[in-house]
Amino acid sequence: MARRLVTADEAFDQVVDFLEHFDDLEDPRQRAKVLYPLDEVLLLCLLGVLAGCESWVEIAKFGEKKLGLLRRFRPFKDGTPSHDQLGDIFAVLDAAQIQSCFIAWASSLAGLGADIIAIACPWACRRQDPRDGGLAGGKTRGTARRCDAPIRRKSFTRFPWPRQ
Repeated sequence: MARRLVTADEAFDQVVDFLEHFDDLEDPRQRAKVLYPLDEVLLLCLLGVLAGCESWVEIAKFGEKKLGLLRRFRPFKDGTPSHDQLGDIFAVLDAAQIQSCFIAWASSLAGLGADIIAIACPWACRRQDPRDGGLAGGKTRGTARRCDAPIRRKSFTRFPWPRQ
């Protein structure tokens, strides 16, 4: 079945819907010192991850290259944050609150309850070593604090952790 192309208005509506799910996310940064608004940072990270970025460095490079695309949805008047700034921004955010917002958004897309959606969100939960009872193996993503939110571990597939 051929996929239908999304119009510009539909894409804008989807971005607005995504950002509305994060309205309750507290931004503990000092308002006078905020160079990059949280909604712009969240949008950058969402689009970067959807494009295949797996680290703050890759997301920052994506933002530099796709600034014109990003400006279709938000002003990005000061450009996009560097990888260090992305890490610093997400380090001060509440990981459990990010996960809750993200799951609410994903469940709204799928039309399912939030208890059915199981997501290993790269910016909300640092991956853990399965030898210590953690989640899936692979690269550790980002510098976010470990997520204290309850996760239904049964819904994740365990991968063999590479021994070094």
